[in-house]
Amino acid sequence: ERSSRPQYKWGTLCAAALAKALGYDRVAVIELGVAGGNGLVELERVADEAAAASGIDVQVHGFDSGVGLPKPTDYRDLPQLWDEGAYGMDEAALRRRLTRAHLHIGPVAETVPAFLADATAPIGFIAFDLDLYSSTRDAMALLDADAAALLPRIVCYFDDIIGFSHSDFTGERLAIAEYNAAHESRKISKIYGLRYILDLDRWWTEMMFMWHDFGHPRYCEFDGTNVLREIPLQDG
Repeated sequence: ERSSRPQYKWGTLCAAALAKALGYDRVAVIELGVAGGNGLVELERVADEAAAASGIDVQVHGFDSGVGLPKPTDYRDLPQLWDEGAYGMDEAALRRRLTRAHLHIGPVAETVPAFLADATAPIGFIAFDLDLYSSTRDAMALLDADAAALLPRIVCYFDDIIGFSHSDFTGERLAIAEYNAAHESRKISKIYGLRYILDLDRWWTEMMFMWHDFGHPRYCEFDGTNVLREIPLQDG
């Protein structure tokens, strides 16, 4: 079925496939920045598809302040683009639409640590849509969790990294750069050439990244994603 968030569907399918290849029985997929809730509703739907296809229990989580964007702190939060209170939520209406997704309401600096304290499935996909540098930086605490709470590789979608007045020195791109500078064996890297791999000329293929934990005890296990195993000599 066609998805309104193909980036969510692809990331969730990747998460379920990697979890299955490594012998996990469950995986968590996350949306950071739920706003009205359309993305989380779709993430829940594609998680059901991925679970049915893989046999993996795909758990769904959404994080949001519940009251719209916080006030930008300085230029790094792109105040020319985002203002306090934008992208609000009707929490009661959204909860009525959801069937099994877990909604975490409050500042991510508080809700992310609380979530990690009770996490029951390793994270396999994260959609970063918090807009602000400061919120994205705080949410990256997810990627500082113990290896048991994380797959060795996590597909990440960053929603706010392209467009007029974005830069490498503000917003989500700055949060990525600072995370990489602060970690020796955990890194976030763009998935290069995805538009060609998927044969899709779509904007979202430029916004897909992968988090790597090179020190993860399961990082080096073969996961089956390289399906081309033999290149026999052709007849002359």
